[in-house]
Amino acid sequence: MQEYTSLVDMLFSQSDSLGERLFAEFLGEDGSVESTLSFSELYSEARSIAVGLAEKGVQGKNVILLYPPGLEYIKAFFACMCAGATPVPAYPPMGEKDIERLIRIIKDCDAELILSQSLLTPMIQYWINSNAEKTDVACFSTDTIAIASDVEFAVFKPHIDDVAFLQYTSGSTGHPKGVMVSHRNLIENFKSIAQCFTDKNKRDLDKDCYKTVIWLPPFHDMGLIGGILMPLYLGSSVTLMSPLTFLKTPYIWLKAISDRKANVSGGPNFSYQYCVKKITPEQRDSLDLSHWDIAFNGAEPIQAASLRNFSEYFSSTGFKNNAFLPCYGLAEATLFVAGSPQGRGMLTRPTCLDALAIGDSKKKMVTNKRAELVSSGVLASQTSVEIVNPSTNCRVEHGKIGEIWVNSPSVCAGYWGKPQYSERVFRAKIKNDENTTEGMSYLRTGDLGFMDDGELFVTGRLKEVVIIAGRNHYPQDLELSFQKSSEDVRKGCGAAFTVSGAEGEQLVVVQEVSKALTLSDDGWAKLALKGAGEISSRHGISAKSIVLIAAGSLPKTSSGKIQRVDAKRQYEADQLNVVYSWGNKKSRQGGRINKVESKVVSILGESQQDLQEKMLSWLANHLNVDSHLLDLDLTFSELGLDSIDAIALVDLLQDFIGRTIPATELLRYPTVNALIKHFSIVRHRGELDGSIQNFQTINIESEENEAS
Repeated sequence: MQEYTSLVDMLFSQSDSLGERLFAEFLGEDGSVESTLSFSELYSEARSIAVGLAEKGVQGKNVILLYPPGLEYIKAFFACMCAGATPVPAYPPMGEKDIERLIRIIKDCDAELILSQSLLTPMIQYWINSNAEKTDVACFSTDTIAIASDVEFAVFKPHIDDVAFLQYTSGSTGHPKGVMVSHRNLIENFKSIAQCFTDKNKRDLDKDCYKTVIWLPPFHDMGLIGGILMPLYLGSSVTLMSPLTFLKTPYIWLKAISDRKANVSGGPNFSYQYCVKKITPEQRDSLDLSHWDIAFNGAEPIQAASLRNFSEYFSSTGFKNNAFLPCYGLAEATLFVAGSPQGRGMLTRPTCLDALAIGDSKKKMVTNKRAELVSSGVLASQTSVEIVNPSTNCRVEHGKIGEIWVNSPSVCAGYWGKPQYSERVFRAKIKNDENTTEGMSYLRTGDLGFMDDGELFVTGRLKEVVIIAGRNHYPQDLELSFQKSSEDVRKGCGAAFTVSGAEGEQLVVVQEVSKALTLSDDGWAKLALKGAGEISSRHGISAKSIVLIAAGSLPKTSSGKIQRVDAKRQYEADQLNVVYSWGNKKSRQGGRINKVESKVVSILGESQQDLQEKMLSWLANHLNVDSHLLDLDLTFSELGLDSIDAIALVDLLQDFIGRTIPATELLRYPTVNALIKHFSIVRHRGELDGSIQNFQTINIESEENEAS
């Protein structure tokens, strides 16, 4: 494999050698090819955009990227580097939570410029200007620049140790942290991934046989580095789609793999279970997944049952059980730290979940209460992992659980503008038995785990971060959002955590109510539902369960610190002092969403009131509340629905009207009443048309869309 000095060098080299060969294609919501990009087109168009950026004096500055998933994003990403600027991928804002986070990122990295598309820049500028935290930043549309390859322009040549881009980690809204990912970090990580993905009987990956299909967003490290930059490094092709396309029709993801005979694809654990739930036997029978050799699984806790269910359900398609490649990584180490050897499949160990504490031996974990831990594989090349007691900074005994510390050329230099914090996190030192500090420095991952026969097993989080659908959320943020929803709950007296279910990790919130508070059943339900809606609206995830408990009964330390692990234990053991418990039925068993039995029902024969009643009934059943408690003028997120719930609602409506409904209609008409009014107007038309670009991915937010 050729040695590169930077991503700009890599782009130029691949453009020069591969020319008009296809690099990337982007699929629309129906699975058809919407746009394509060759290697030479990527270089020439990135260079043209860079000319425009250079005129704005961006060299040496950080530039925010706010694009929907698509090829324009890739062009802008490389244009920044060609102009000497540092790209900063960010989630396009679709609600209050995203705007607040965007403003904080802009201020944290001192950005003066946002790049986007002409369709979106007016809205972005409006959101920023109308936010209470004013910031002086301009917006620039890159899709209006004419391609001019004959213009004289000296492309910037970065040094290998320069920062390539800032990867802001998901987590606390109030304290975003931008990981400084260098060109060297990326190139070393590419080498590690290539080695992991290479069959042990081959010397190098064959780029002619390496075909990737990716639905992950480009502003997520796995979507950007694994899905876009890695294929460019190899000189191979990639098929991309919006996460919203995957959520609405996961069949399109697997069909793209099948049609292109792709051998590399994957996603977080939930995506495999989601396919089992949503793809019909008839759709499954049209697939050929026999060429899918690498089905990677990372970014959230890996569940053995999910992978077994997927393997069994899709075995008739030729999918191979040994294609699964569980892996582990984090943005602070660029992306990849460890992965299962290619072609081996999943390796598990029986464990007792109650024993997963620091210093416990994995040999003591085998009890009557068994679960399975999935190995995250062997360490990447040139990577060292130590298991350390985070309180003493000393190694734990072999086979015992501790914090995972990583040393690797892929470990980044630190967080932008946070030198002291970076020193603690990225350059930690291990103390040996004589209590002296060793010379090698390590990245503290905040993850707990152990090593067993050269395999890394991840057992949990030191910092109690909530990971759902591959995105991190701090429990303190979720708890605060719930507590802001009502004066009848006690501030600082809640605990948010996840529990494992058939569909992956699911959110539970335990919250104390005010002393002597007395409500009717409807009153308690409204209180729980309002809190769940606040979490969904601000964070883009829905709660499986809200448990309201008596004042003073939440487990805390003597100093008043919330004991979330103990709260989870009491929840699972039914030991909480429960006042009222609300459960979202989204986690119920039953497989695929039931379709309406009679497809002859048409919206043409339904009055607006009838349709409202049907949707109200669906929501009441789904949210497990009486229908009279639901306000149909609240946004879907305020009702406590997440993206997957909203896509299920689209499925239901499609059955009612017998037509295809673009999922983006939920962005334009974000309340039940608005949606019903819209369909009453268009019910005599033909095919519905989705005229607005979807520019959110995992989250369906809505408050800002009423102006669109």
